[in-house]
Amino acid sequence: MLDARAVARVDPGGMRDIIASLPDQISAAAIWAEGKARAPIAEAQRVFLIGMGGSAIAGDVFAAWVADRCKVPIQVVRDYRLPSYARPEDLLVAVSYSGNTEETLGATAEGIKLGCRVIAITSGGRLGDLARGGGWPVFEVPAGLPPRGAFGHLFGILSTIGSGWTYGDLRGDVEQAVAHLNELRTRLRPESGVRLNRAKALALRLKTTVPILYAAPPFTAVARRWQTQLNENAKVLAFSSTFPEADHNELVGWVEDPRARSYRPIILRDADEPPELKRQLDITTSLMSKRTKVEEVHDDGPSLLSRMLGTLYLGDYVSLYLAALRGVDPLPLKPIETLKAKLAAARRKS
Repeated sequence: MLDARAVARVDPGGMRDIIASLPDQISAAAIWAEGKARAPIAEAQRVFLIGMGGSAIAGDVFAAWVADRCKVPIQVVRDYRLPSYARPEDLLVAVSYSGNTEETLGATAEGIKLGCRVIAITSGGRLGDLARGGGWPVFEVPAGLPPRGAFGHLFGILSTIGSGWTYGDLRGDVEQAVAHLNELRTRLRPESGVRLNRAKALALRLKTTVPILYAAPPFTAVARRWQTQLNENAKVLAFSSTFPEADHNELVGWVEDPRARSYRPIILRDADEPPELKRQLDITTSLMSKRTKVEEVHDDGPSLLSRMLGTLYLGDYVSLYLAALRGVDPLPLKPIETLKAKLAAARRKS
């Protein structure tokens, strides 16, 4: 069910090729964005990354990656409005793949009215027009992809324009991570058999369960990506949560609820976990294992970004193979399209 031909039969839109293109997207976008006009942080108290859904996740991963070397706080905003503490000197980076995301447009318009400096990252739409109308830089990404499939383009641009907001060599880290992803692609692609393909093996183990993703910072954004890719590509319920907070509440359910065996905790681990966190997660895994099988996911990349993106890449492929096992096309999102159509109709009536 998971050989290359079987995957191709359930994937007429080519999601497998979109997933495979992640390292190419990051590399091309980072090179293209180099030297383009951008807004420096200047007197900004913070950088707001505004976006929703697949467009926002690139901001989540970027902010998590550079959290310990930011010159100013970087905050992801998923809302129609900016936080009440936004100030005119702050920098606003609006990320909308389509350029027509209602919430992102609303928050961007509010930021422009407030006097914030703006950068837009989009494939077009109203966001590009809004930014150009104010003379702000627009970084255009290739059109024709589902927003979740443009992660590499969006992240590559953020990693380039964000170099002025952080300390250290972001470009070198990105190049190293791209090389790592290229190595992983050979092992994870549909042509690789189950015995050598971690993504296929994990998808088989998840087939009859409800996956629940867990991670501690900075991998919490990667856990969210796993969840949303499983939701959208495989069309399954999946959830994500955060350590160490989950050990103060959810652990009780895992240990004492007999229904826990129907769920599958997937814990994203890292080689550089602080000793106290490693000890806690080891004990947590042992306790959870009394009721259900626990999946621990590690990546062997040479740097933090390599491991974050390598873990993310594995999750993308797991979602593809779980879709193949369920016999569902990973590309269309009919429930979301229905929701948007009904909302548009309701706005027209109001």
